[in-house]
Amino acid sequence: MKNLPIIEIYPCVQGEGRYAGVPHILIRLTGCKLRCQFSGSFCDTHYASWNPEKGKFTYEQIQELYEQNPQIKHTMVTGGGPTLHGDFLKELCLLIKSYDHHITIETEGSEFVDTVADCISLSPKLSNSTPRVGSIKPWNGQVVTQIEVERHEMWRQNYSAMRQLIDYHFEFQVKPVISNPEDMSEVRELMRELDLIPSDIYLMPEGITDEQLQKNRQWLIELCIKEGFNYTDRLHVIAYGDRRGV
Repeated sequence: MKNLPIIEIYPCVQGEGRYAGVPHILIRLTGCKLRCQFSGSFCDTHYASWNPEKGKFTYEQIQELYEQNPQIKHTMVTGGGPTLHGDFLKELCLLIKSYDHHITIETEGSEFVDTVADCISLSPKLSNSTPRVGSIKPWNGQVVTQIEVERHEMWRQNYSAMRQLIDYHFEFQVKPVISNPEDMSEVRELMRELDLIPSDIYLMPEGITDEQLQKNRQWLIELCIKEGFNYTDRLHVIAYGDRRGV
C-alpha cells in the first residue's frame, strides 16, 4: 500500500500553547510552503519543510498506534505545513475523530482547509522568520538562495487564509515566535489584521535549546503580565533538547 504524506507519528506531551502538558498523539505531515530561518536557528523541523522527507506511514499503522494508546484523547496534526495536503488532511481528521479525539491542527496559515478539527493552532511567521541569502544550511551545507527567500515571503502573510481558519474552527490560538522586543510591533499588526485581542495570543520565545529560550523568557513573561498576552514555553525542548520523536 502506498505511504501517506506522514513522516512521524508518536505519543507525546504537548509542549506549547493552551494544551501544554496534555498527552497527545502527534502526526507530522511532510512539506511546507515556507522556509523559516530565525535569528539563532533554522526551522526545527527542516526535514518536513526545507528538505521534506517522503511519507513513511499507512492508514493501518495510524490505526494501530491509536489502538495501542486508548488512554490518550488528544491529537496534534502538524508539519511542515499540514494544509499543503488539503484533501488528505480532511480525510485524516475524519479518521482521528472515529477514535473520539480532540484534534489540534498546527499550521503556519498559508492556506485554508475546512476540517473537522477542534482547534486551529496558528503560528503566523513574522519577518524574524525570513531566511537570509547565503546562510549555510546545517543539515546539508548548501546555501540559502534568493528563490527560497521569495517563496517564503510570498506565503508568509496570507491573512485571508488565517482569518478563514480562525472563523471556521471551534477553537483557535495564535502562537508567534518572538526573537526580540522589536517583534511586538508585528504582533500588533497581526492583531489588527485578524481582529485579535491579547488573550487570543500565546507569545513563544525563539529557540531550539533551553539556553536559547532563556534569552527571551524573562522580558517576554513580564510583557505578558503587563499587557494580557499568554506566555508559552517549549516543554519538549526543555525536557529533550533538539530531538525528534518527542
